[in-house]
Amino acid sequence: MRTSLIVLSLLLVLAGATVTHAGFLGVGVGVYGGMSMPIELDAKMGSIVGARVKVLPAIPLIGVEAYYASINQKSPDDLWDEQDLGIVSGGDTYATFGANLLIGGLSGPGLRTFGIVGVNFVEFEDHGTKEFKYGGELGVGVEIVPPFIGLGIEGRASVMLLGWDEGADRKLSTVTVGVNYYF
Repeated sequence: MRTSLIVLSLLLVLAGATVTHAGFLGVGVGVYGGMSMPIELDAKMGSIVGARVKVLPAIPLIGVEAYYASINQKSPDDLWDEQDLGIVSGGDTYATFGANLLIGGLSGPGLRTFGIVGVNFVEFEDHGTKEFKYGGELGVGVEIVPPFIGLGIEGRASVMLLGWDEGADRKLSTVTVGVNYYF
């Protein structure tokens, strides 16, 4: 986990240096949450929560972002009810961080649409042994940014491949909603 935070910090510093050097127009920070739905059949729907830093150029064709997310997946073998109270426990939680390229689409006053192409790094823990795997992300998003407010409400849908190096052993689709603040 400490390694994850160090790498995320380096990505954020790199994004900040890019903004200062290249004269980008918009920098935003945001939080998001939603559902993660496994594409493989041996897991159930879970949740995803995270934070991101976006760098958007003056010409809205390409932007970049760095993010950190926690993904929770429930395994059917690990589910159990605690004294019939309906409390579900078990499953796996993954710490993931990465960088995305935001490719601009249709934009208008207060509205941005974009495609998402990125790479992610996931920290898996198996019987006390931690290992990192890399994967990718492909998706679409839309953001409503009212003029002169500096806040954006964003919705995304994506497919994440966690673990390319072993044949994409974890695949999931995500649907998230978030809030971004631009300064």
